[in-house]
Amino acid sequence: MNAVCATRARVASARGATLGRARVARVARVAVARASGDDLKEKLSEVTATISEKWEESDEKPAIVTLGLYGIIGLVAANGTLRAVDSLPLVPDVLELVGILFSGFFVYQNLLYKPDRAALKETVTKTINKIL
Repeated sequence: MNAVCATRARVASARGATLGRARVARVARVAVARASGDDLKEKLSEVTATISEKWEESDEKPAIVTLGLYGIIGLVAANGTLRAVDSLPLVPDVLELVGILFSGFFVYQNLLYKPDRAALKETVTKTINKIL
């Protein structure tokens, strides 16, 4: 009888330890989510402040608004075009196959071997430096 009670006690303590680990893991996930949420809020306020500063510094506010509206109109037009193409039979499947083949070719050409990766990294770095 005592052996059965001891076994039950060990099983119960093992379950408690497992539940304790699960609770700790859950608390850790919540803490990470809150921390990332705080980081997100901080980044959002930083971006908002930067946009506000740039808006105040700008003398061409009507041009900026016009470009924004044209951008939105362009997105709506592109969305309509893509929906029309997507509704055609067989075209989405062919385009998906072309995308997969092109992605495979890009990986083979630029990412598969170490010298190619180094050359791609150098090209990307040069381009970024030209832009910035």
